[in-house]
Order: sequence, then structure tokens, then C-alpha cells
Amino acid sequence: MYLLIFLVLVFALQMQLYLFVITGTIMEDALAASGLASAVIDVREYGMSHIIQIASPDAAYQLYREALKQNLGLGDLWEPERQTPLIRAVLPKQYIIYNVKKDDIEIYSYDENGECSSWTEYDGLGRVKAPDDTLIESTSVYSRVGFEVQGMLGLTVYAQKEKTVDIVSNLAGEEIV
Repeated sequence: MYLLIFLVLVFALQMQLYLFVITGTIMEDALAASGLASAVIDVREYGMSHIIQIASPDAAYQLYREALKQNLGLGDLWEPERQTPLIRAVLPKQYIIYNVKKDDIEIYSYDENGECSSWTEYDGLGRVKAPDDTLIESTSVYSRVGFEVQGMLGLTVYAQKEKTVDIVSNLAGEEIV
């Protein structure tokens, strides 16, 4: 009898861990897709200098929020529009744009209240890292969300997921002329 109870508990724990892994994967995919959706580049700048930059940080932030809502099926209150056993509420925590121009990096950081602060890291190429420890080598977007996950026996767990997305990466290491 004790063995049976033990096996049921182990199975329940394994199922819970599996659900958490699935939820993390869903969140990471949504962050990547939303980050890419927000990366509307400045075509004029690219046409003149071949430098890829995000045109308007404020517009990119709004696009990110809308894309995240759509990718996760969230309503205006950042809660799922349909009942789901996994995600209860999503809270955008941080959104950062890294515009790389030669060796300098312009950084636009939005907090959970949508407040933006910006600065430039001169000669920052090769040394500036996103909060998830990704080295910034090209124009990139970082985002982090907090969310509640419904667990077994009514247990609700708060988790966070973060993702940095390169807009374009020069894999060959050659300079674009």
C-alpha cells in the first residue's frame, strides 16, 4: 500500500514538473516571437549606412506588448481570455532595446510601469550584456515577464522567463559594407 501511494506521489510530481517545463517553453517562444515582432527597423538608416537599428523604441515597446498579448491569448488585464490550466496572469517586467551603431550601443530600457530610461554605452560592443547574460553583438531586444502558473492541488507558483533576441546576427564575422 505504501509503495502504491509513493508511486502516485512520484507520478504527480513528474506531471507537475512536466507542466512547468511546457509552460516555460510556451513563454520563451512567446517572448522570442514578440521581441521579433517589435523589431521594426529604421529602413532609411539601413539604406544610408547599412546599420540596423530599431526605428522608434516607444512604438517597438507598444508592438511588443500587443504581440505578447496575442501570442499568449491574453486580454487587456493580462489574464488568459479562455480558461487554461497553466498560465493565470502575465506581468511584463522589463523590455530593453539595444541599438548597435558601430562600437556604440544605445540602450532603451522599459520597466514594468512602461517608464523608459535611455543611455549610450560608448565602445560597448563586445562588453555589454543583457540581463540574461547574452553578449550584445548586434541590435537586439531583451524581455522578461513574470507569470503565475496553476499547479496541482490548487497551488499557484510565480515564475519569471526572459529572452534576448538578436535582430540580425553576422555569423560569418564579416563587416557589412
